[in-house]
This record gives sequence, C-alpha cells and structure tokens, in this order.
Amino acid sequence: MTAAELQERFAISRADWRRITADPGMFEPLDPKDTQGVTKWPVPGFVRWLAARHPELAGSTPCLLRPAGRVAAQYHGGVYHNEDYPEYFAGHWRTDLGRLVIAYPREQAFSPAVVLEQVPGAAIVVVVQNDWNLYGLPNLDAADRDRPNLVYEPRWSEVAAHIGTEVPWWPSALRRPGHLTAWFPAHAPEAVQAVSWPKWEPLYDMAYREAKGTPVRIACISIGHEIRAGAVEYARWELDHMNELAEPGGSDGYARRQATQRASMVIPAFPDDSDPAGSEAVDDEEAIRAGVAVLCGRTDDLAVECLEHIGMWSGRYMPFAGSFSVTALNTTAAAGEWIGRLRRVEPTAIHLLWEGSKSRKEVTGTFVDPVTNSPVVTKDGAYMGRPADEVSFHSYAPRRLPEGSRITEVVLDDPIWVRTQDGVVHPAPVLDAPGVSWGYSGSGPGTLATLVGALLDDGAAPAVTYRDGRARDESNLEAFLQLKHPRGTRLPRRLLENVRANGRDRLGLFDRLKYGRARTP
Repeated sequence: MTAAELQERFAISRADWRRITADPGMFEPLDPKDTQGVTKWPVPGFVRWLAARHPELAGSTPCLLRPAGRVAAQYHGGVYHNEDYPEYFAGHWRTDLGRLVIAYPREQAFSPAVVLEQVPGAAIVVVVQNDWNLYGLPNLDAADRDRPNLVYEPRWSEVAAHIGTEVPWWPSALRRPGHLTAWFPAHAPEAVQAVSWPKWEPLYDMAYREAKGTPVRIACISIGHEIRAGAVEYARWELDHMNELAEPGGSDGYARRQATQRASMVIPAFPDDSDPAGSEAVDDEEAIRAGVAVLCGRTDDLAVECLEHIGMWSGRYMPFAGSFSVTALNTTAAAGEWIGRLRRVEPTAIHLLWEGSKSRKEVTGTFVDPVTNSPVVTKDGAYMGRPADEVSFHSYAPRRLPEGSRITEVVLDDPIWVRTQDGVVHPAPVLDAPGVSWGYSGSGPGTLATLVGALLDDGAAPAVTYRDGRARDESNLEAFLQLKHPRGTRLPRRLLENVRANGRDRLGLFDRLKYGRARTP
C-alpha cells in the first residue's frame, strides 16, 4: 500500500505519519523497481512493525497482528455448527482482546465474516483454510468484529501467543463432531474414526441390518470400507505433511521460522485404523453391483440414502451406465419405440433418488424399461425455454446388452440407439464419460467409433471407458462418424462393417449418395 492508503486503512493521522516516518527504525518500503516506481509498503510487515514499535497506534491494526502479552490459556469449549451453511466446528478462547473463535470447516472454506455473523459474541474469528501457506501449514484467515471486511492472515505463532497455548489443528477427515466438542487442551491425542463425503456410515448401517454373505451386505460393506479407507489415507497424508515439513535445500533461517510455526500447533487426533467390517469387503465389482441392484429395488429411506452416497462415490458400482433423457415430442422412431414399451410402476429407491434431487422440476411418473430393467421417471417442463407441459423421460443406459446379442443397426440420436437381431431397440451401453456423439472432429465421434467397433465384435461388449479408446484403432469408423449425418440416421450393420474394413471413401455409389461426402464437417 502507499502511504496514503496505509493512513486511511489504519487511521493514521498526518502528524502521526510524520512522526513514525522520522523513526530511525521505520519499516522499509518495497523496492521501487518492483512497484513501478511508486513507494509502497508490504501491509502485513508494516502493520506488525507499527503495532510493536508504536503501541499507541495499534488500536486500528488487526488484533492478532499486535504483540500479545502473557496470557493463561482459557478454552471455553466448542460448538459444532451444522444447521445452516457452512458446516464447521468453532472453538471458543478467551483472550485479552475478547472472545476468539477458531473455525474449522467440514468441507469448503469460507470467510471469517460468516462466523462473525453467526456467533455474535466473537470479537475475533480465525478460519483454518484448506490451502497451505509459505511454511507448509494451513493458511489462516482472520477478521475482527470492529472491521469484519478486513481479512488478514495471522501466523500460527501469533494466534498461539494470543490464546496462551498451541493452536489445535485437525485434519479435515478427523473433524468428527463428537470428538471436536468433547476436546479440551489437557486431553491427550486420541484415535478418531475418519469422516468422509460421501459418507460411509449409512452403508455400514444398512450392511448390519443384513445377514452375512447377502448381496446387500457385501455391496454396502465393500463400498463403505473403500470410502472409509480413502478418508483414513487422506488424514494420514495430512498428518505426515505436518510432521515432515523439512524442505530439502531450504535455508537455515527458513527452517527455523518453519519450526517455530509448527511448534505453535498441536494435533489432538489420529485416524482410527480399526475396521472389523473391512474383512468382509470384496473387490468383485459384479458382486457389488448385484447388491446395489437389490438396493435400487427397495423403498426404505436408508436405501435411498445409501444410493445417494454410492452414486457420489463412484458410478462404477451402479447397476446402470450413463444417464439420458428424451422428450415425448420431436423424437426419433427409435426413441418412440422405447417410450412405447415403458411400464408404469410404483417408485422404488432408485426412482426416489430422482425425487429427492434438487432438480428444478418434480417427478410426475415412475416407470421401468422391461427390456433393460432400467428405472425411468418423467417430468413436465424440465427444460428452460421449452413448453411447460412438455413431458421428458429420464433413465439410464445399460452397462452392456444381453449375452448373445448381435447388433443389426445403430441409430444416431441422443442417446445413441442400437437394434439387436431380435428387432429390439436398446439405449447403447454408454457411460456419462467419455461421451459419444457424431458430426464433428473431436473425442465424441472417436468414442462412438470405439463403441460401435466393440459391438460389431461382441454385441454384449461393455460400455466404453477412456482406456478402451486408446487400446482400439477404429479410425475408419471415426472418420465416417465425423460426417454430419442427420439425427435419426440408421446405420445398418452391413454399412458399418464395410466402412470399418475399407473406409468411407470406398463405399459403393448408393451408400456414398445416401451418407455422402457433402456433409463432411
């Protein structure tokens, strides 16, 4: 900041500015070469100097940047806030400057002003951020009640000096409400069950309702154990990072300052590694999906909750592939066939998952595709700018077609449809990513070419992954699918096999006219 900006920000009169600039120990400004010739001072350094050198002017400086006197630690306990956003733990400390609240976010970080608004008795708020500072420790953002919009970054040692003891810090995965609210400075570090998002606890709750060896128990324990183990691993990484801060090649001065900051922190918890249920976990994705499929057919609230967390954790455990939607108006013939065969059913957990979502429109009907057993829901006016009474159908593609399937045609639409030898149309087995498309030079036609090639070889081939695209060369099909074919174009197997073997430039006259070069992008 310039001199004028410092005077305005920290209420320094002209007379006081003249007096402090006459001080032989005046804090040095930045090199003008680095400030385009303008005289400026680094704000944190200047403020710390001002508060220490001229305490009579410290009243307008941020509280925690002022020197702290000798204080005895007075911890008044903590409160876990989870009723309103954001979710965080607030530890309350008594200081000479008033009540200091140190906030530990459960997930996303936020401004100290949020806590000042929610905790009226706080004079100072420090929010422990999720990113790291110069010394490899979590950044701290602070604000004072008197100036809530002035956010500054105190050092860990400065906060420790004002509360009279080391500042507690918990890895984000160990911020379990029961442990946090029971903690006091005299407590020894203790093992804490890791917390995670998505949560592993509902899955274990469901598993323990089921007999050992049943599909639901196998699925819930396997996924829950995977989520829990990931949270434990992340907590251990954060702890190792805190405890092994030495930077190779760092200067002695830097190492000393780093050690001082680390010594101002205490870690009250370590992850509880014990997980007896983990012995029942399996790596068999098909077995896990079988259990999740059973959950999809249930109707209880816990089943819905489990599916929510499973879906957030990984789509690979869901019994269905990517999601898609079609509208009742302006559909292709293939989409019309699919809509026509849907069967209305009572909602199950997988339908209720849609109803519980924060989507703009409510679910108006629940169905099932009797061919793929995929759930389907309808909504009215789901898309902005479209008719309010337009009915849209929302569902999932299958992970693969039935064993023994042989595709006879591919229909270019959204979603892509495939017809099998029995004349039945199916949504193509496609994941949400990588996506499939046609009509341009990009990844979509390449992924679609990989899928079509796989289905020509084996009609029951699984949905394409990113790895599949690198493993197969379907350049002839890809070049053909880069053409701007109209929506609804039906590509018979004969044509696809010909293109795959010979390329689009070797097509017969009739096929060249029908699928023509004129639509090259």
